[in-house]
Amino acid sequence: MKMNSILSADDIIVGLKANSKKQVLQEMTNRMTASIDGLNARHVLDHLLERERLGCTSIGGGIAIPHTRCPFPDTIGNKPLTQLAILKEAIDFQSNDDQPVDIVFMLIAPDHLGGEHLTALALASRLLRDEARSDLLRGCETAEAVWSILNSAEISNAA
Repeated sequence: MKMNSILSADDIIVGLKANSKKQVLQEMTNRMTASIDGLNARHVLDHLLERERLGCTSIGGGIAIPHTRCPFPDTIGNKPLTQLAILKEAIDFQSNDDQPVDIVFMLIAPDHLGGEHLTALALASRLLRDEARSDLLRGCETAEAVWSILNSAEISNAA
């Protein structure tokens, strides 16, 4: 699986302003669900917050990968929804390493989906855990620049 199979440049937010974990999740959920009929932003946010109560989805190094599974309308299909945000300022995410988070990759999967969402989560984790790559992402000013870094990373990792 490649990042461009689950994320597009349109799914990238650079300079997201938020003061808390809940506000980040809410803003990203609202943007993600805005154009999808039948997918209620509040319902998705509730699922994300419940997942966070089970354990923080920060993976360390200023990166979080909030994710959940929830009912999807039939019109969406079986593909997980994803979004990547580079925050304007890092926020407290209750991370195990106590580092504030400034890169957030969100994944929402249909509740009946098999292991595809786990593959997508593993891909995001692998790409974002690379410290040099995450530092480059933090320096980006546009979604296109982020997209370029993610795609060049896949080329070097494909070998």
